Amino acid sequence: MEEKRFHREEYPLDILAEFGLTEEMIYDLPEFVHETIERGGKSPLLPITVSQPFGLTHAYAKFCLIETEDGIDVMFSPKLKAANLDSFNEDERQALLLGKVIVSEIEDHIITDEGVEDVQRIQAFVQLDRDTNGVIYTPTQVIGRNLNAVATEYELSGDDLQSFWNGGLVTLYEENHQGQNEPVTIGVDLFTDTGVIVVPGTADKWENTVRRIMPKYSFGNDGCWLNKDGVLSYVPEEEFTKDILDELERLAKQHGMVSDAQELRHTMPESQVQTDNVEEEQRQLVR
Repeated sequence: MEEKRFHREEYPLDILAEFGLTEEMIYDLPEFVHETIERGGKSPLLPITVSQPFGLTHAYAKFCLIETEDGIDVMFSPKLKAANLDSFNEDERQALLLGKVIVSEIEDHIITDEGVEDVQRIQAFVQLDRDTNGVIYTPTQVIGRNLNAVATEYELSGDDLQSFWNGGLVTLYEENHQGQNEPVTIGVDLFTDTGVIVVPGTADKWENTVRRIMPKYSFGNDGCWLNKDGVLSYVPEEEFTKDILDELERLAKQHGMVSDAQELRHTMPESQVQTDNVEEEQRQLVR
């Protein structure tokens, strides 16, 4: 398990607020998202607003925290219109679109000591962020060194190491304190500090942990994050619709808790209740 690099009380909320991400929106993100951010990873693709001379521009971006001389700052990764995969062959493109990490020869742009841009062909691990359509890469030497360290710890074979170069995962079994064999899965993911992630469990557990997505409803203290077909939006508590209140009540009953959903229903504007009822009737007709 990776150690925390940041802590929740250190979040630069003032910077995030400049891009429309309020304190309530940030703290209402699910716990697993905070764990990722605290380890230096990226947030899900969130709706942001950017101030322009003519008004506000609405966009989507992920963010991560970085350490600077002046303290903790925010780095955004905006969503691009499309992924540029022209430099990869068809097999490589298909693998990247499936979320796999590949090894390929790419052009690396560097700035020399003389301040001149130089282009070199290097071999690197490459991964596509399917949320932002951005392509990231890390030289094979960097990931290779980390893989060798993991290989020594878990006694991986040459075939195991080769599978990482082909975008695969390696699952092995280790004996626990009770003398039982339990699965451990290792894979490459470039969105982490080391590029190599070890997850107790099967390959499915690894995928669900590393590629975990936001649920349809994520309730927090002040509102709810909605995931509609992969697009996230935030609804403050005072704007909860009937569908959100129904889900809140269902979850409360499931966990044997008393829900505020009934109380919130009474505070909803009558027009909103009517609108929700009409939408529900329309859905029933479609069914």
